[in-house]
Amino acid sequence: MYSQFQSVEKELRGLISGDIWFDVDKRTEYSTATCMYKVMPVGVVAPKNIDDVQQTVRVCSEHEIAVIPRGGGSGLVGQAVGFGVVLDFTKHMNHVRRISTETASVTAEAGCILNDVNNLLLPIGQFYPVDPQSTKLCTVGGIVATNAAGAHGLKYGSTKNQIKGLTTVLANGDSAVINPNEESNRLSPEGSNRFSQVKNILSSHQQIIEKHKPSVEKYSSGYNVFEALRGENFDATRLVCGSEGTLAIVTEATLNILPVPKAAVAAAAYFESYQKTAEAITIARKFSPAALELLDKSYTDVGRGLSPTSDRFIDRDFQAMLLIEFEGDDPAAMQNEAAALRETLQRAKVLADWITLKTDEERRSLWMVRETVSDMINHLPTHEHKISTVEDGAVPLKNLPAYIDGLKKILDKHSILFTVYGHAGMGHIHCSTFGELATEQGRERIDRATQEIFELIIKLDGVLSAEHGDGFVRTPFLEQAFGPEIYGIFKEIKRTFDPQNIFNPQKIIGRQDRIFLHDLKLT
Repeated sequence: MYSQFQSVEKELRGLISGDIWFDVDKRTEYSTATCMYKVMPVGVVAPKNIDDVQQTVRVCSEHEIAVIPRGGGSGLVGQAVGFGVVLDFTKHMNHVRRISTETASVTAEAGCILNDVNNLLLPIGQFYPVDPQSTKLCTVGGIVATNAAGAHGLKYGSTKNQIKGLTTVLANGDSAVINPNEESNRLSPEGSNRFSQVKNILSSHQQIIEKHKPSVEKYSSGYNVFEALRGENFDATRLVCGSEGTLAIVTEATLNILPVPKAAVAAAAYFESYQKTAEAITIARKFSPAALELLDKSYTDVGRGLSPTSDRFIDRDFQAMLLIEFEGDDPAAMQNEAAALRETLQRAKVLADWITLKTDEERRSLWMVRETVSDMINHLPTHEHKISTVEDGAVPLKNLPAYIDGLKKILDKHSILFTVYGHAGMGHIHCSTFGELATEQGRERIDRATQEIFELIIKLDGVLSAEHGDGFVRTPFLEQAFGPEIYGIFKEIKRTFDPQNIFNPQKIIGRQDRIFLHDLKLT
C-alpha cells in the first residue's frame, strides 16, 4: 500500500458502503485492461450507489487524486487505467432499473453489461439498437463514455443518437441529471453555473465550431462540441457522451429501445482488391442497407474451422468480403433491393462473386465469424501481438479508396502485418496491426507507422477515432487533428467542468507531444 494514501483509504471506509481495495494485488489487477498500457492505481472503489460515487469524488477532489471510471475494461486505448482511484461500476451498480414500452426506453446503471440489457429486452420483442462488437463485455457506462457504435450504425447511428437521459456526478461531487432538452435537466446551483459557462463557451465560438465540424458521418474523438448546441438548446448529453469520463462520471443512462425487426436479408459480396471493395461500398450506400461490414481475407482466414456453415462462405479466393444486410418488415422488398444492388455492382465491374445467404443460420454464421475472430486475433500464437493504435480511423466515404490504399502502403513499407475489417459503410475501417512492443525496433516501427497513418487520416479530412475513443493513444495528436482553435475550446470546456483535472487525466486533454508509447504492458 502507498503509505501516503492510507488516510484516503481510511476516510473512504468511513463514508461509503461499497468495496474498497488499496492492497497491491487488487491495484495490480486494475492496472491494465484490454489495452497495451499498465499503470498502477492508487486504489479501487466498487460503489454500491450514486452516493458512494459522490463521496469518492469529493474525497479525491479534496486530496487532488484522480478518479478513473471503469466498466468492462474492454476499451482498447487505455481509458480505464491511470494513476488515481479506479471506480469499478461492474461489481454492484450493474442493474437494469426500468424498462418502459410506453416511453420506448430502458434505464440501466453504468456497470450493466450491454448484453444483459438486450437479454431482458428480447422476451418482450424489443432491443437496444447500437451493437458494438464487445457487447458481451462492455457496459452501459462504457458505451456512453466512448460513444460506442457498431455494425448497424448505418441504420441506428451511435450511442449519442440513442440517449434519452443521463445521471452523472460532476467533479465537485454534485449529481447532475441531463437530458437532450436542457429545460429537463436537474442540476445543483454549482452544476447549473458550470453548465451555463460551458453553454456560453459553445455559443461564443459557434462560427469556429461550425467551420471545423468533421466531414465524416461518425466520430468519437475529442469532445462533441459540434452537436451540443442546437439553436438555444444546450444538449449536454451530446457533450458528455464520448468524453471518456473526463467531464462527468455517468452512473445511470436511459436509452432508446426499438421493436426487433421482423426480418433480415443478407448477402456475401466478394472483391479482388481493396480498391474495388471501396468503390462497391460507395455504390451500396445508395441502397440503404442496415449494415455493410468489411472482412478481408487475412481476417476470415483466422475464422476457418469455426463452423461448416461459415466455412462455405470464407474458404474462397478473394481480397475482401462485404457482409451486406437489410432489415425491415417486408422480406420481399428487401430481397428486391439486394438483387438490384447485386446487378448494379456487376454493371460497375467491381464484383467478383455474390452469394445470397438463404437462411438465418447462414446469416448468423458469418456474423459469428465477425464477432469471434475479433477476439481470436487478440490471442494469436505468434511472437507479434495485436496493437491497437490505428484501428479506428474514419474518412469521408469519397476518400475511402485513398485511405485503404494509403493504409496498406504505409504498413507494407514498415513490414507490419495487418488485417482490415469493420464498419466500412460509413468510411470507418478497423485495422488491426501486429507487432512487438518489447523491443526498441518493434516500438519504432509501430511509432512511425502510426504517426504516418494519423497524418494520412487528417489529410483525408478524417478522424482518428470513429467509435473507440482517444485514450492514451490518440490524445497526444488531437490538437494536430482538430487544429489549435477547436482544441483550445476542448481545453476551456474541460477546465470549466473539471478545474482540478481529476477526472481521467491525460485522456482527450493532455500533452500534445505525439508520444503514445509509454507505460506499456510488455508481458
